[in-house]
Amino acid sequence: MIPAPRLVRTHAGTLAVREWPSDGRIPLVFWHALGPCASGAELVELAPRFAAHGLAPVSVDGPGFGASPPATAYDLESLATLLRATMRELDLDRPVLMGHSWGGGVVTTLAALHPDETRGLVLVDSGHIDYADLDSARNSAPPIQWEWESRAAFTAWLEENLERPTPEVLAGYGAGVLDRDGKAIGSSAESMLRARDGLLDRLSVRWPALADVPVLLLLATQPPHVDQNREHLPRFQAAVPHADVRWVEGASHGVIADAGPRLGDEIAAWTTAVAAAGRPAHSGA
Repeated sequence: MIPAPRLVRTHAGTLAVREWPSDGRIPLVFWHALGPCASGAELVELAPRFAAHGLAPVSVDGPGFGASPPATAYDLESLATLLRATMRELDLDRPVLMGHSWGGGVVTTLAALHPDETRGLVLVDSGHIDYADLDSARNSAPPIQWEWESRAAFTAWLEENLERPTPEVLAGYGAGVLDRDGKAIGSSAESMLRARDGLLDRLSVRWPALADVPVLLLLATQPPHVDQNREHLPRFQAAVPHADVRWVEGASHGVIADAGPRLGDEIAAWTTAVAAAGRPAHSGA
């Protein structure tokens, strides 16, 4: 169900990539959110829907997460450079870039630096905010190193905390933890801290460069992120007026896990329409 990761080594560093089964011709590259069990396997419920619509999904494990080794630098431009080098090594031609939370910051930066290489940009509750303006981002407590007594204890924790603990979602998050001495070990606290610090890089300076990039922004509708989105969205829309902004009903910041396969169909329909048009699809949103 979930592709085994393989390491792709480039001049900019090493990333683990997951190439999902597909006969599609339009590449889509996904970078995941931060979290105690984060990896590119977050795409588990969406990847089959993408493939059914003619997309060829590839997800990466961010450095220090899943199967990827840590990076030397975690600022957004360095991570964007790493992702671009990985895509070139995979010979992906003008992919759609998709990111959730942390990943949205990375792919927004990459699309702005190389708009001519970007077929479209899908932002999942991310990319539209300068995190440096949020007290919660600037003053958050240092991350802890998560661990569970066993895989069974980890799964029980997931089932207690997820809105939709489907077998696929459980497997996706399960791919983001390691087994060590019988325990389930979560994402590296050090990598989490460095990634959070990198997210304080201002994205607003990148937004004007997205003028010729089709953009789909999918937003959470549950507190506290819905209030944050309402406050900060107008500034993004002023800078990127062609962005297609959609509110995902019933979704927290964990939009992908909350919405599930229907979100994959929605993203795939938008992507194929944009690919056919070949230019930004202006929205009245």
